[in-house]
Amino acid sequence: MHISPAVAGTDRSVSAAFVDSVLPDLLAHYRLQRATVLEQAGIDGAVFNDPGRLLPLLDVMRLFLVILEACGDPGLGFETGRRVRPRSYQVLGYVILASRDLDEAIERLMRFEKLSGNLGRTERHDEGDQVRLCWRCPVAGEPGRMLTEAAITGWVTFMRPLMPPGAAPAEVCFRHPPPADAARYRDWFQAPVRFNADFDGVRLPAALLRHSLESADPGLGRMMEKEAGALLADFDAHGNLLSRVRSAIYRRLGSGDPSVDAVAAELGLTVRTLQSRLQRQGLAYQEVLDGLRRSLAELYLRDPALNLTEIALLLGFAESSSFSRAFRRWRGESPVSWRRRLPRPDPSG
Repeated sequence: MHISPAVAGTDRSVSAAFVDSVLPDLLAHYRLQRATVLEQAGIDGAVFNDPGRLLPLLDVMRLFLVILEACGDPGLGFETGRRVRPRSYQVLGYVILASRDLDEAIERLMRFEKLSGNLGRTERHDEGDQVRLCWRCPVAGEPGRMLTEAAITGWVTFMRPLMPPGAAPAEVCFRHPPPADAARYRDWFQAPVRFNADFDGVRLPAALLRHSLESADPGLGRMMEKEAGALLADFDAHGNLLSRVRSAIYRRLGSGDPSVDAVAAELGLTVRTLQSRLQRQGLAYQEVLDGLRRSLAELYLRDPALNLTEIALLLGFAESSSFSRAFRRWRGESPVSWRRRLPRPDPSG
């Protein structure tokens, strides 16, 4: 799976709560050790201590790249979605659970989905006796396929216990080509699964949307909706700061000027305000800069067309020796030795 470094230039993110909720079962399924996977991905497990934290998409994709290289399962996104639980979505999940029916649940999903991460976008289209629910993924290629399968499978996993016994989508659709083991998908969804479709999402019988949810709780729903609204307002005003800072740094790395002064000015903040807001998240600016450089370095080192000098310049270092010293500090070995241990690239990826 090839991850474009340009992902670092976006403010896309995924909630730490979502990743942390699916990770234990997923790693157990593939017989992988959590500490080893996190270390290989360069992720500090402490980030999961704050469920409300948003993880930059680049870091999440690198984590799943490590898992994919270890398990070799092209259905990793599908298997991730199967392990979604209500707590995966935190407040969003509980406000959906308290909804009157599936119709209200979908409306709340669309209104508050940013709370589970600033990633894709859900759209609803009413088509006579069916409703088409689409998910717009902002990432292309194999990473987009994985994210899309995780999102759509997660929808069905989350809602299945709330629907009448035997109820299922009228159709599950993916725009990408079918995998070799498409039967695995049909067996689990218990519904027709169409690949090479013209949209990513599900078709639902319109009548199903009027079915009362067993977990419906109007009082709790109003309370959770109020909390979700407050969180969404805070997100729009101040949230996703880490991803926005990293995005600004990424755009300045090539010019060699990722200074805190330049980034603060681009974000319309004073240096003191930026540092204060980062500090409230337990971060320092240099830590954010080093983290982004490390993530990008490991992506660039996977590209055999780039030599160390070119990588150093892409990361905003004046010379390759500065990059090598930094990489030794991050990984405890030289970038050359780290690169030698990489799996051979998959020509199809």
